[in-house]
Amino acid sequence: MDRLNTELRNQAVDLGLCAKWQEDWESDKSQQELIDMWKRGIDFSILHDYPSNDFIKANFDRELLNRNLVFVDEHIDLTDAPSGVYVINGECSGTLWFNSWAAATVYVRHGSDITVVADDFAKVFVRLYDDSNVEVVELEDAVVKVY
Repeated sequence: MDRLNTELRNQAVDLGLCAKWQEDWESDKSQQELIDMWKRGIDFSILHDYPSNDFIKANFDRELLNRNLVFVDEHIDLTDAPSGVYVINGECSGTLWFNSWAAATVYVRHGSDITVVADDFAKVFVRLYDDSNVEVVELEDAVVKVY
């Protein structure tokens, strides 16, 4: 396995990664495949704060992360935010504006402070963790739920 895969897999195993996920991870994964796995197992990742923000920033292409709606220690301003699963890590700030029937789940972690604007029948579910903060603006029949 390449260095990135080996290091991430070993960290996850040390944190209690189950046998099924270990078997699925026996071959090298691309950065895209690793991001897909991480988001699919987001509950495990959040529970164990895995991997660290510093590790993510040092080992993953920021543009690839952003295309996958993953942000770490950066300012975010999306005025036509697409539907999907967002993971906001570290000390992020900014605004996510959802409209035109968008549907999204937004995980806001660590010390991030963001504004979520929902408009035009958008449905947004926000999950707050750690010392994060979210300001919510609901417009035109939109719904935002914060957990």
